[in-house]
Amino acid sequence: MKKIYLLGLGLIFLLGCSKDGLTLIDDNPDDGVSLKACFELSNTTLSVGEVLTISNCSEGATSYSFDFGNGTGSELENPSVSFEEGGTYEITLTVYDGEETKTQSKSVTVLVIEASYLFPEILQGYTGLPLEAGIHPITGNIYTLELLQDNVGGGGSKYYYREFDEELQYASNYIADKPYNSGSGFVNFYSSGKMNFVFSRTLGSLYGTQEVNYTSVWTLLNAISSATKHSYGQLPAGADYLYFGTQADGGIYKTAVEKRNSSGDAFAVTLNSFGPADSMIGDMIEVDGGYVAYGAVFNKNTTLPYVTNYKPLLVFMDGDLNVTDHVIYEDSSLTGMVSDCNGFNGSYQLVELSNGNLAMYANGELRVTDSEGNILKEEFYEGTSNIQALISLGNSFVISTDNYLRKFSAEGVQIAQVKYNGNYLPEIVQKDNVLYFIAGYDVENEIKIFYGACDSDLSIIDLTP
Repeated sequence: MKKIYLLGLGLIFLLGCSKDGLTLIDDNPDDGVSLKACFELSNTTLSVGEVLTISNCSEGATSYSFDFGNGTGSELENPSVSFEEGGTYEITLTVYDGEETKTQSKSVTVLVIEASYLFPEILQGYTGLPLEAGIHPITGNIYTLELLQDNVGGGGSKYYYREFDEELQYASNYIADKPYNSGSGFVNFYSSGKMNFVFSRTLGSLYGTQEVNYTSVWTLLNAISSATKHSYGQLPAGADYLYFGTQADGGIYKTAVEKRNSSGDAFAVTLNSFGPADSMIGDMIEVDGGYVAYGAVFNKNTTLPYVTNYKPLLVFMDGDLNVTDHVIYEDSSLTGMVSDCNGFNGSYQLVELSNGNLAMYANGELRVTDSEGNILKEEFYEGTSNIQALISLGNSFVISTDNYLRKFSAEGVQIAQVKYNGNYLPEIVQKDNVLYFIAGYDVENEIKIFYGACDSDLSIIDLTP
């Protein structure tokens, strides 16, 4: 019995004592850290699209839950967020340690996006539509081609050229009146100084081109219209240029690549037929060993609907413009949606990415393929106008859709977006690591124009003086 009594005393000392009786010894004593919710913001005032970085300084927490006040949140310890609309947002952090929760909230002010844009003066009653933007090869300045239309008076519809200096001040030059529907245009600056302006010229069943030529000091040289061919763009090819588009031949439209010399004189054309009937090239790029062209096959009819069986087309050519392969994408969201020749007015965009993948975009349909045209990713942005942009950033690319700029990886996975509030954006121009855009937006049954910019992460840059 004595041995049992001594063992009992030993257990009592091991368990310890309190005034309320026996208690177990805590193997994980309280380290003195109580639960605390804490975070710091990289900025409390930012612009739409600007990235806000959050630094967590909480104590004692095992999990974190951020509510950004815009319908989104994060469970990361140190998240980042950007806002698509202007306003004041309350960011709330809730932390949890397994037993209780603590919260902290802070407010940020997001400046309305329009405060960062420049707005050219467009008279009430006039519609403005951007058709192209680029960089002048001699001056290095950004330029744009714009269509202004008088919706209430007898002013008509006119094309203008604007060129911007380093302070984004611009000078405008009249180019020509618009005789038919138009939604695409480009300019080629010849080494001689001549400027060749090319615009689409269509009705529901008419498919053609309007060309206007000026000297470098804006003296009109001539104007030429064609009802049997259309050019969508050009590529330098040594001392010559390749104009690509479509041309009627033997009763059908065929893809056309026209060679022009340094003076702008055409001296050869390569025509090819794909699919059951008509075909066109909307964009064309140079790649190792030759060229890749992006367009469509379709049936052009003499009665309604004027266009049927529209399907995207990818064409591979060698350095001598011989076709080596082609792909017709049978499964397209656009089949049946493009119903007349006006549907070809707009932006066809094709780029090659640093890993060799191709991204192509037209009429709201985005397709990413490998270097041979095999599909990796497809997306259709319904409600997007056919005047939209695509630009390669090497290992990523950016497109415009209705109201949004979207950034993708080279495999076609979206990695960023910003609501920039434009509806028509023909080109995104990269200069000094800044992405510039000249966009149209719908307002009260009219289209107005603004000039904006962002960085490669789609954070909006303030262009105002």
